[in-house]
Amino acid sequence: MNATTFKNQEIIEKLNSDFYFISFNAEEQRTITFNHHSFKYQPSGYNVGVHELALQLGTQNNQIVYPVLCVLNDKNEIIFQYSSYLSAKDLKLLLDNIEN
Repeated sequence: MNATTFKNQEIIEKLNSDFYFISFNAEEQRTITFNHHSFKYQPSGYNVGVHELALQLGTQNNQIVYPVLCVLNDKNEIIFQYSSYLSAKDLKLLLDNIEN
């Protein structure tokens, strides 16, 4: 999606004007403070691991999924998760419905 959907000008404008968009790498190694909690990288082997924030936001049915689109409300509660590729057209439709 980074190479296609998120390069679509209409999607870029929609995300920038109506949402607070963050692209996050699940293997990020910096500690991140979010919602008054510090999330850290959890190594699971040599040069392998996953970030606690990715686990918090990207877990579905007790398993981390990649990629995941996660939408939070103003209370930082997950209101939508989707774990598959979305075209620009489909993402635009989804974002329009989330706003309403």
